[in-house]
Amino acid sequence: MKDWEKIEARGEEIRKIFENTESELHKIEGDNALLGLILLLKYQTKKDVISGADHDIIYSFSLSEVIELGVSDEDLTELARMNWHISEYDGLACYV
Repeated sequence: MKDWEKIEARGEEIRKIFENTESELHKIEGDNALLGLILLLKYQTKKDVISGADHDIIYSFSLSEVIELGVSDEDLTELARMNWHISEYDGLACYV
């Protein structure tokens, strides 16, 4: 399997994690956006954890960065439970 095929396959795995994980926002104690950023901080190297924001949403790592940084399935599942999602720009995002 070529590198780009592995990356594409991993991207699909990540999308399925978010599609198949139910939000448990009602069970989260604290700010789900902040808790997600704290979780992602352990993967931060030279990249900013917040890559952008709009009036009601923050954006974090792109899908390719998630793959490159090796974000675990467990952490991706936790983000999905905290109501994070894959945005239309193919990156992690959370409504605030």
